[in-house]
Amino acid sequence: MVSTLPPEVVIKLQEKLVKEEAIEFIKALDEAIKELSLQRKLELKEELAKELVTKADLREEVAKLRQEIARLDSQIAELRGEIGELRGEIGDLRGEIGGVKGQIAEVNARLSKLETYIKVLIALFLIAIALYSPVFFELVKLLFKP
Repeated sequence: MVSTLPPEVVIKLQEKLVKEEAIEFIKALDEAIKELSLQRKLELKEELAKELVTKADLREEVAKLRQEIARLDSQIAELRGEIGELRGEIGDLRGEIGGVKGQIAEVNARLSKLETYIKVLIALFLIAIALYSPVFFELVKLLFKP
């Protein structure tokens, strides 16, 4: 008979009880221990089964992850499209800026010409004032007098 009890306990039981009673008691105790052990193993197995991930669970999670990846890929594609559009708009704006710079240069050139015309007009105006001024006329007479 294989006992789950240590040999010292079996010997003590046989000393205290009649040998047959001790054997019956040990058998009953062994059965109870085996039953409890089996019950505990089943409970542990159930707990582990609840906690363990099954292949179906893994497949489900993989499918969810693939859906999320596909969603993210589509969002990335959308963002890339928007980036392309923005780059096109930036190119258009750069072209417009170039056009505006050309217009500014043209206006600056016109302003420069106008400044020159104004300076010439001021000089002519001063000459006209000087020519009609009696003091200037007397001054010119004195200069050209022999």
